[in-house]
Amino acid sequence: MERNLDKMLSKLVEEIEHIEGTRERFGGVLKNLRNKIDLSRFPAVASNVIGKEFYTKIEPTNLSGLKIAGIDGGLVRKRFRSMDLILTRGVAVVFQFGPEDGPIVDFYPDAFPEPKISPLMLTLSSIELDQLASLERIAAELRVALAVLEEYHSDLILLDGSLFYHPRDRPQTGSIVYEKFQEVLSLYKQLYNKARKKGSKLVGIVKDSRSTRVASIMGDILPHVVRKPEIFEMMQGVDYRWLLKISRDCDLLDTFLEEGERSFAFRYSSELLLNANASGDDLSEWASSIWVTYLKTARDDLPIRIEFLSDNNDQNTEKLDKALSAILPLSSQHPEYGIPTPILEADARAKITTNEARLIIDRLMALSGLTYLTLEKRRSRNPFGG
Repeated sequence: MERNLDKMLSKLVEEIEHIEGTRERFGGVLKNLRNKIDLSRFPAVASNVIGKEFYTKIEPTNLSGLKIAGIDGGLVRKRFRSMDLILTRGVAVVFQFGPEDGPIVDFYPDAFPEPKISPLMLTLSSIELDQLASLERIAAELRVALAVLEEYHSDLILLDGSLFYHPRDRPQTGSIVYEKFQEVLSLYKQLYNKARKKGSKLVGIVKDSRSTRVASIMGDILPHVVRKPEIFEMMQGVDYRWLLKISRDCDLLDTFLEEGERSFAFRYSSELLLNANASGDDLSEWASSIWVTYLKTARDDLPIRIEFLSDNNDQNTEKLDKALSAILPLSSQHPEYGIPTPILEADARAKITTNEARLIIDRLMALSGLTYLTLEKRRSRNPFGG
């Protein structure tokens, strides 16, 4: 047993070392190449990127006078024999920066709001239950974001997560969950319109992106770039095509982006075209107004994916880079964790803990007279620990 396990682990170590070694060599080449790559030379790519620069250096700005909100949502789902309970909570943390000392901090609706409890007694598939739970959480966040735009007139609204729904959250048209999906689409549109009307910059902070759109774009342009003899020589021994196929964007960009630098920005709509699960709906027209980039906010952390809602037909990076210049000083509190402080604070307050969920269930039982034996499924009360 131990011999077989060690053999498998040794093979895994070799694979990891091969990947990391290839990434390191690839990054070394890209650091030499990146100033020479002009994206406008590639028509298939240029139509979906903003600007011609392969990367851009962002300078941090003074936050004095700015009002910046971070918004996040919490979710817990409890499954019982006769129903499911979905607990959600949306929280906004608003930082108002003065000329001196620390910021003034406000919370919406308050510092620790009670979770919303949604009972579900419908017979749904496990996929539909997952979709409904996720949509309930998104709806909670979007409602808070709309309220913050109305009450606080923030310069920058940071949402924890994407500015667009994930394709896996889109139910089938005939599903019972589709009505909730339509409600969420309506909230997204209200948020986009209100952010533009109020002049607030709407930004999505995606902490753990698994996107490969940048890798795909690099796969389109690098074969043309390495045709030059001097560049071909530099790339000798680096299997960059293989590396692009197995890498996520953030892992790939981390090989050559330095702290305070961002990647080129591309339209969110170009990413949707590559996703077989994405379907057209009345929100898709907004996808071309969302720009996506990756910003290296901390020395020893991966770049974070940032989504930015632009103005109508805006082809200028000025507003995007201005927003990033405010995000940068908010994210440099720790060299190994570059997440903006308002998002961190909102995340901590939105999270619904196990103890909190248990208190709610205990209160439900006290008021109803039911017991765990009555409520819980068989698998949850297995006395043999299975």
